[in-house]
Amino acid sequence: MTTIPFDEFDDAESYDLDALPAGGPVDPPDRKVTFGDLVSRTDQRRPIVPASLRSTDQRRALSRWAAAYGLHTAAYHLTRSPKYAAKVAAYAPRGAWRAGSSTFWWAAGGKHNWQGRQSAANTEDWHLWQSMNRVRAKESGARWWVVGAGLVLLLALVVAAVVADMPPVGWYAVLVALVLLAARHGRPGDKPILDRVTPGRAYRKLTAEVVRAALLATGYGKEPGDFQFPREIHRDGPGYSALVDLPAGVTAAMVMDKRAQLAGSPALRLPVDQVWLKPGKHAGQVEIWVSDVPVSHTAQPKWPLLKAGKADLFKPLPFGTNERGAPLALLLMFTNLVIGAIPRMGKTFVLRLALLAAALDPRAEIWAVDLKGTGDLGMLQPVATEYIVGDDEEEMTALLGALRDLSRELRRRAKVIRGLPRDVCPESKVTPELAANRSLGLHPIVVGIDECQVMFTHPKYGDEFEALCTDLIKRGPALGIMLLLATQRPDAKSLPTGISGNAGARFCLRVMGQSENDMVLGTSMYKNGYRATQFTAADKGMGLLVGAYDDPTMVRTYYVDAPTAERVVERALELRQRAGTLPTADQQRERVPAYNLLADVRAVWVDGETALWSELIVPRLAQLRPDIYGQWDVKTFGAAMKAAGVATVSIHRKLDGGKGSTKYGVKLDALAAVLPADQRPAIGD
Repeated sequence: MTTIPFDEFDDAESYDLDALPAGGPVDPPDRKVTFGDLVSRTDQRRPIVPASLRSTDQRRALSRWAAAYGLHTAAYHLTRSPKYAAKVAAYAPRGAWRAGSSTFWWAAGGKHNWQGRQSAANTEDWHLWQSMNRVRAKESGARWWVVGAGLVLLLALVVAAVVADMPPVGWYAVLVALVLLAARHGRPGDKPILDRVTPGRAYRKLTAEVVRAALLATGYGKEPGDFQFPREIHRDGPGYSALVDLPAGVTAAMVMDKRAQLAGSPALRLPVDQVWLKPGKHAGQVEIWVSDVPVSHTAQPKWPLLKAGKADLFKPLPFGTNERGAPLALLLMFTNLVIGAIPRMGKTFVLRLALLAAALDPRAEIWAVDLKGTGDLGMLQPVATEYIVGDDEEEMTALLGALRDLSRELRRRAKVIRGLPRDVCPESKVTPELAANRSLGLHPIVVGIDECQVMFTHPKYGDEFEALCTDLIKRGPALGIMLLLATQRPDAKSLPTGISGNAGARFCLRVMGQSENDMVLGTSMYKNGYRATQFTAADKGMGLLVGAYDDPTMVRTYYVDAPTAERVVERALELRQRAGTLPTADQQRERVPAYNLLADVRAVWVDGETALWSELIVPRLAQLRPDIYGQWDVKTFGAAMKAAGVATVSIHRKLDGGKGSTKYGVKLDALAAVLPADQRPAIGD
């Protein structure tokens, strides 16, 4: 007898488990399908017209491809027609003999029957010979009638053609058709008459057997039944899609890490960029999409704004396509964009594409900053209010002054919006109507900075650059100021977490490791299966975009080279000239002079003070340099000091009357620790 004492109850006693009555089923009963379930499934209905054919751009691209492919195929075969004629002449007699021979042997009962009877006669097995001869006689009798009927029908068709006086072209067509059929029947099995215009079929039709075999090759799962399919495998754009529920303990991220093994498995044997994986609706589900041809080999459609059209920053702008070729758009307004990649993967092209789109909106003010110094953004100079190229001291000082001006502009805009009536600005942010009113100065400002790590790692101004950009990236979008930052070194110092963590959209092209991947896309993105490390050297312009759509999305951006970009800028110039928004020399703002925040704080420090509240330091700074610190508040001061390496901390001070108060401020020893030796105060003065 098994007993368990329940001592935790007040009336503790021992229960005999064997004497307890048998329990009922513990699983809940299956729920019946309701009308609501059927209605909810309508959201999963497949479109009548495929997505690739609903897009005008896709239809045009398909038509252009079909026309070009048809013309190329016709010209290819035309140049080889003498070779084809020689093959037909050689294979047609053989094919005619084969057709006649096979018809005779079929009608005579079969060649195998004749060989069997001959073998029986040689061995004097007359019983077997008689049995096989009866089979031959029975079958051949009916077959000779079929052959005779066919010959009579053929003769009737010939007589009908003669009576109807069929023109010579008809006789030639029939003769050519018969010769071609004879040649087709007479050619060797491994030698087709026509040469291939393209290599043989390079895609795989996905089936449950193929998918399971490929997944088993990754090492996850022991038998095919471990992988289940919540929906049927189907065509999805130019490829096949399979949604797979993985075995217990296996996640989508684990399978995505084995993408190369999956693509190269005996079941698929495909290039890596022909097999695409992404997480499903839960961690144990993965979607496998296999394209008909490698994505890197498909022609990218032209940028829709390449030759015509005007952009509207308040609406999504054409940005690229996904791996299935469907067009994708990106909303630049109210969005900061961070672009990260290793060198030579198209990072600058992506930044330039976004700036070109913004330039086609006449309301937008463009800032183009090229810290690489190669002039890749030079074509934007005619439409740019700010154009800075290079990383010399002069250029870095100019950039610092420009960002200080932009910080002041941000505060001015905040005051303007704060003063507008609620019915004009109900959401306290820039609207299309406010942006169009030039008197308010609330037009969009799009700032593109290539190789932004140069300013964040600058030995002299790096901390201030970080503080300014962090403030702009947090508060700028609602006020119509957007930062587009591109870097080839996505690490903590080159791309501060305050920048990457607050960017509304992040685009990561090829990177080499997990830390770089998560630095751009966000924490744990690599662990969750979103990995820009999957891209190869052939995947230029392809990356993962986070923040623009509901889920991280693979985007292949539109390609616009430098000469083409110049023509786009010429069109942008015309739009701005007609709208009267072309930047002029008198629009250049007065530069704020350079300053050293820590040195200025030391300058306003009174001897004998070991700690000061921020609310006491800010007025002193404003009195020292009103053009710089005049608009600062305690919060701005705290952010700037933190970026400079001195965090504000809680400081308790006694006031008159013996009461005390605690507020944030700066301690003298913390300030002294980061100042140069010749500027350090004597602690305790």
